[in-house]
Amino acid sequence: MAQQYPALNVLGLGAQDNLDYAYDFLAATGTGGGAISMVWDPSFESWRQFGVRSQPYWILYDAQGNEIASQPGAIDLAAVEQVLNA
Repeated sequence: MAQQYPALNVLGLGAQDNLDYAYDFLAATGTGGGAISMVWDPSFESWRQFGVRSQPYWILYDAQGNEIASQPGAIDLAAVEQVLNA
């Protein structure tokens, strides 16, 4: 999706397991190499700041930082595309 919508910035908040696991995740999912930015934060402070309540969880913000959509579970690509194409 990041390739289809170049203005879309994807941020992954890693806080569970360990940093090596986070690198393995990026490699296994093909999301390394700039497709997403990964933040490693074992303190979970980033989760609190963004309002992440479970794993997995996704939040969509507009360019001004206003929350548009969020929900627990795997990302709903159709919901994100609907917002991006509006």
